[in-house]
Parts: sequence; structure tokens; C-alpha cells
Amino acid sequence: MSPVRAAVLGKLDGIALRSTSPERTARVQNRLLAGLEPDSFERLRPFLQPIALKRRAILQDYHHPIEHVYFIERGVASLLARTRRDGPVEVAMAGRLGFVGVAAVLGIERSPNRCLMSVPGYALRIAVPQLQRAAQRYPDIRQQLFSYIHALLVQNTQTTLCCARHSLEERLSRWILLAADRLDDRIIPVTHDTLSIILGVRRASITTTLAELERAGGLVKLRGAIDLLDRAVLERRTCECYQIIASEYGHLNRNGRHEHRIAADSAPMRACLCCV
Repeated sequence: MSPVRAAVLGKLDGIALRSTSPERTARVQNRLLAGLEPDSFERLRPFLQPIALKRRAILQDYHHPIEHVYFIERGVASLLARTRRDGPVEVAMAGRLGFVGVAAVLGIERSPNRCLMSVPGYALRIAVPQLQRAAQRYPDIRQQLFSYIHALLVQNTQTTLCCARHSLEERLSRWILLAADRLDDRIIPVTHDTLSIILGVRRASITTTLAELERAGGLVKLRGAIDLLDRAVLERRTCECYQIIASEYGHLNRNGRHEHRIAADSAPMRACLCCV
């Protein structure tokens, strides 16, 4: 078994489907959903569908209708902007701290961006009309969604500054740290090719910069993954943008988290192993 697969299996075992009762349940990992009061979560729970997300799975695409909103449980999704001349580049990432489908929550039918999985995992998916009705009817759900949108805007603007002003080492360190926060794991299953698209640089530049961070003791390169060996090394080598973004997302759960559970068979929750 590969180190990446073993790490993901360990994480899923930590999520632990309960088997002490006839109905098997799994703890919700998404921090935005976990921040909802139990009554509010129960209004969404019947509509939430677990779905495995393979690497490079497209959750929304340029100028296509948005049919579902994805509350990421595990994995990292990259929101990409592009021009015909320059190709795609990441403008924000989404993980278990939020959701994919912001435009639909704001009442926009079509996506201005592509969003694909850069790190495989799974999500709780809900149809757009169902989430829109809940948000319109229940102010607490609407406010939780809008709080995330605000944090995402902060990430967008800070990423723009970072790409314009900071070195590749700083930008790559920022991305790795933010991804580790969203995975709650030191193993990040991401390839050099994916990182080159995300950061809009040549693959060779990614390889060189990762090698420098490895020599500094911050990480170890694995096949198809990165092992974040020492966060402190990357925190010293990144820019202030990481702390600004991380701090803003920290405000999302300032009122605490709840242990919500959903009915689940083992197959949907473990299906993401095939994505690694």
C-alpha cells in the first residue's frame, strides 16, 4: 500500500462510521456545516448526498449551469480563472472549510470559473434549488453561507496580491500550508503538474522550488504527493498572505462546531480511496 493511500485510509478510519446501531452514520467533516446549529443542519441533512471526487473531477465549468453545491468533506478543489492566451491559474482553493458553488448561492445560474479537484476526496452534494430554498427561508443558514463567501473574497484578493508581488517559494509554501489546513494532514496528494497549473508556472520551476524546500527540511517529496515534514520551515519561508487568509477562515467557526452525523454506508465514504 502506498504512503498516500495508507494516510487517507487512516483518516477515513478516524472519521469512523458508527456500527453500534442498525443505521450506520458518519461524522460530518465540513467545518461550515459543523458550524450550523443542530436544528439548522437537520433542515439540510435530508438533501445532502455523499459523493466521491477523483483527482481533476470538474465540479463546475466555465459558463455552464451550476446544478449542485459541494460541501467538501475531504480533498482540495481549485477555482480556476483563464484567458485563451494564458491558460488556467488558481484564484482560490476550497476544502472542508467551505463549499463549491458560490455563484449559485448568490443567485447566478452559470459559473464564471472552472473548479476541479486538485487533491481527491469526497463531498456532501446538494442540489442548488434545495440549498437556495433553505437559505431564503432560514437566516442562520444564509448567514453561514455568506460568511464563507466573505472569507473566499479575502482569499481571492490576497491571492491576487501574492501572485503579483511574492516569490514562487513564498507562493508555493502558502499553497501547501493552506492545503494542509484543509486536509488536516501532513500528506498532500498533489502532483508537480497540478501545482504548475495552480500557480501558473513551469513544471520545472515547481520541481526546483520543492527541492529547495526539501533541502531546508520542510517537506519530503513522495510519488504523487508531498509530506509536510515541518510546518515551521514553510511558515518562515512563506509570506504574510498565508496568515491573513488563515485568520479570516478561522473566524468562520468562532462560535464553535457541532458533531453532526449523516446516514452512510461504508462504500460512499471509502470510495474516495480509488481517487488517490
